Amino acid sequence: MLDVEPMSLYNHVPNKETLLDDVAETLLGSVDFTGTGNGPWPERLRAHATAFRAAALRHPKAFPLVLTRPTHSPAAMANISAALASIDELGLDPQERVYIVRTCVAYIAGTIMRELGSVITVGAMDPAQVQQRIDEINATGDTLLIEAAPHLAVSDHEAEFRYGLDLLVAGLADRVGQRNG
Repeated sequence: MLDVEPMSLYNHVPNKETLLDDVAETLLGSVDFTGTGNGPWPERLRAHATAFRAAALRHPKAFPLVLTRPTHSPAAMANISAALASIDELGLDPQERVYIVRTCVAYIAGTIMRELGSVITVGAMDPAQVQQRIDEINATGDTLLIEAAPHLAVSDHEAEFRYGLDLLVAGLADRVGQRNG
């Protein structure tokens, strides 16, 4: 891909950690936040999360680096600033804004890692694999698991991401409304 021998990369970077940091920085810098500054705060927050997820899905094997490397790079700071700006109009103190951003990042990162892990290790499941998974769940004998088996056996990552994001936004809106109401 880079058309160079692996060890020759160290002529350009001092060590593996720096190389991984640089890859993470490049990927983080590729997140397209165009349009995330428009509309009311819930739309901006959703757009920000969606842009981050879209970048992860474009690079499923490399993007976990973004989620596991230090967040002191220029691209990371720009991302954090954009996230803080998406909720700035709420008039919250800086500490609470940081808590909100970190909560959103935790949700987004966890959801992305779950989705990417599924894409990388499982891929798309055919009907026979889905049925096998349902049968495995049913074999537990647990009535709650059996009832949920058809839904546990498959994942609609897009719907689950949107559902969780809606819960976060609704919870934040409720919390802010309680303070202002």
